[in-house]
Amino acid sequence: MRKLVSSFSIERRYSLNDKFIARVYFVFVVLYVFLSGFVFIEPSPAEIMFTIMAPMMLIGFSTTWRIMILFLLLFVPMTISAYFGIIQGFFNLRFFTIDTYLFIFFFVLSSLGFHVKKIVNKDHLLSSLMKAWAVAGAVNIMAGLFAYVTGRTTLLGTEIIRFGIRLKGFFKDPNVLGPFLIPAGIYYLYMFFKEREKSIQHLLLFIFFSGGVILTFSRAAWLNLFFSMLFLIFGLIGEPRSRGKIAGFFVIVLILLMIFFQVSTQINILGVNLYDFFINRTGLKSYDTGRFSAQKEFVDIMNYSVLSLFFGVGPGNYENFSRMATHSLFARYIGERGLIGISTFVVFLVLVSRYALKSSYRKFFIPVLIGQLVNSFFIDSLHWRHLWLLIVISIL
Repeated sequence: MRKLVSSFSIERRYSLNDKFIARVYFVFVVLYVFLSGFVFIEPSPAEIMFTIMAPMMLIGFSTTWRIMILFLLLFVPMTISAYFGIIQGFFNLRFFTIDTYLFIFFFVLSSLGFHVKKIVNKDHLLSSLMKAWAVAGAVNIMAGLFAYVTGRTTLLGTEIIRFGIRLKGFFKDPNVLGPFLIPAGIYYLYMFFKEREKSIQHLLLFIFFSGGVILTFSRAAWLNLFFSMLFLIFGLIGEPRSRGKIAGFFVIVLILLMIFFQVSTQINILGVNLYDFFINRTGLKSYDTGRFSAQKEFVDIMNYSVLSLFFGVGPGNYENFSRMATHSLFARYIGERGLIGISTFVVFLVLVSRYALKSSYRKFFIPVLIGQLVNSFFIDSLHWRHLWLLIVISIL
């Protein structure tokens, strides 16, 4: 029977070089997950750490055809679109650099992950990652609650509350904090259904992170949470031992919602009534018209020229047509990469889903990825660090 040593759960039979790479990878990815919860400055602490530690992670670097194909499906269309964008008079160095960084980040972490997954115990790795994710999410939520109670909406020079009482935390936008909190919440809901021990603790953690999502008042994040939760339950409903918990879970959710709507009418935060603000956020807003118009601009981009139809106008150039943020990953992708780019991206997503389905944690990964992609129809998530982290760990 194989013996495991240290908190990294590394098997003895591997070489010192393999163990070193595994330890570096383990430390890096756990720290990166945690630091991904603090992106109020650019470059973020996570990017700085990646730049510093990259040389160590490239020692003995190797990859697989699987990862190479996934990387090329992202990188080649981006590069081609940038080239044809320049021909058409468009080039955005900032977004070209960001896209390049994220795709290389995906390539490096996925390649190393495949190298060390036979050395590092995956259960321990995922547990450690989600703990780091949860701690980062909890810091953001607690900062928001502190702001609500004290009225100090700025911490460490960062605006924690924005647009009334929307929790932003250490992100630039509530619409990003919300989706960041969801994987941690869904993970603990998954653990609530799967494990007999610490069931109450796991359920309370899910409620805590879901509460944080609600306080971002991001409608896309609410949809994200709903679909992730729905697909998780759908995937587990066939397991006999989960059925009783599922029924109890729905009763608890119903009771909590009734309590929320009853109590929220009496709660005022920073001079704003919680119930009124919540109800106000459930409907269409005046600025939604502008967002929908911006999302439709991909049609004009495709009609701009034959080159833009097939290859797009290059990374970061969508706003040259829409004059505002895209608010849709898929609209941005088809506008900036064209028909060829969106086709390769669909293939990329299909392959990621196929690999995630082979994971022993597929009933956690698939619902989380589905929720993030639903969110991405209404929010441009291409540059979310946590989305690429999810993709990396789901295909290992």
